[in-house]
Amino acid sequence: MHRSITSAAAAVVLAAALVACGGSDGDSGKADATKSAGSSGATASGGQQTPDATPSGTTPSSAKVGDTLSLEGLPGMGATGKNVRADITLTKYEDNAKPSLDAFAAPDGQRLVATEFTIVSTGDATYDDPGNLGAKVVDSTGKVYPGKPGIPTAGDSLDLTMILQPGDKTTGWVIFNVPQDAKITAVTYQMDSLLQSNGEHTGRWTLLS
Repeated sequence: MHRSITSAAAAVVLAAALVACGGSDGDSGKADATKSAGSSGATASGGQQTPDATPSGTTPSSAKVGDTLSLEGLPGMGATGKNVRADITLTKYEDNAKPSLDAFAAPDGQRLVATEFTIVSTGDATYDDPGNLGAKVVDSTGKVYPGKPGIPTAGDSLDLTMILQPGDKTTGWVIFNVPQDAKITAVTYQMDSLLQSNGEHTGRWTLLS
């Protein structure tokens, strides 16, 4: 199945989620992170996730805010071309983000955090992916929190369906609900996250204390 079909389906799901929560109108250091540490896991209460073990063959990343990681998508996913690659930069992190609409606010007992990414398609195939599903934040206990649809006051969000031709670039925010007292220590971004449940193709940035 081509990437565009997968992302179109994802956009429908994300649009439904957006309606359910109120709706809206609305290069620093570079490192190879094709298999950087990152994880996904079973959803727990409060929107949290308990990470699975890091997949074998992955390596920790020393990347921080402002650094660029070169990632690869799943092989053979390009409709035109074979290599889906992107340079992902975590450009900013907001530990107490403000929502552009009340519908995007965190529920009681939680706060909103936000990450801004710049993504450049570097392969010979189109990078077609939901803009917020690949992003997660990790707290000091190892719990993982997924991105959600919504827009912060800091700027525009990543498109719900990103379609980047080779050489194209986009910049946008992803927002997250986290417990009020959680200490967020890392940000991850996984390419083609809808199509895999392990931590492959994931970049990880460590947040300084």
